[in-house]
Amino acid sequence: IADVVLLPGDPARVEMFIDLCDDFKIIASNREYTIGTGTYKGYPISVCSTGIGAPSTEIAVIELIELGAKALIRIGGTGVLKSEVNLGDMIITTGAMRLGGASNFYAPPEYPAVASFEVVQCLVDACEEAGVDYWKGISASIGSFFAGQGRKAIGRTFHDPNLLDNYRRLNILNMEMESETILTLSSLFDVYAGTFCAAHANRETDEWLYEFGPAQVEMSKIALEAVVLLYQRYLIK
Repeated sequence: IADVVLLPGDPARVEMFIDLCDDFKIIASNREYTIGTGTYKGYPISVCSTGIGAPSTEIAVIELIELGAKALIRIGGTGVLKSEVNLGDMIITTGAMRLGGASNFYAPPEYPAVASFEVVQCLVDACEEAGVDYWKGISASIGSFFAGQGRKAIGRTFHDPNLLDNYRRLNILNMEMESETILTLSSLFDVYAGTFCAAHANRETDEWLYEFGPAQVEMSKIALEAVVLLYQRYLIK
């Protein structure tokens, strides 16, 4: 694998990089994990799917670091909690609430899940160069899709009815399911890490991006440009 690995959740999104990179080939596929490697503008890049949620992400992160990864960047979709964020806008996570579960076996709850400054800055600069709208902030990274994100389960409500309001009071920008695992483990093992997502839903305005393929392609292109910056600024000595 390459020094920098992009981490989508969906295995199908790995194949998208065949058209975005040079010489990109799928090198392994098992269960929720599909891995491809190629180059972009001359820089090596790998893409590995993580599946959904903390436990499967933990496995990917640990094994990728064991294989020599020096930077891990989650890419995907997310639901936002602020009405001013438009569908398709880019979300850059600066830190995450540790609500996934798996990382608690590695570090106490007080240990922060923070993105690397280096990755955040490269993502910001890539967004600026692309001329897209982007937002930076703290994500709620949750080990539950339904109750943990304020959704009913088979018509029944199990969550606190004030759950989303509580997140908003904490100035949480968005909700997703993998970031805190990636950020926490990367800090522990001293590799660069970050999260870059496209807004697929706005839970404040109840808007949903049903055709999110174009947003994912745009997000992936910007992520690749950020990878180039990361190599140039920090990984090439």
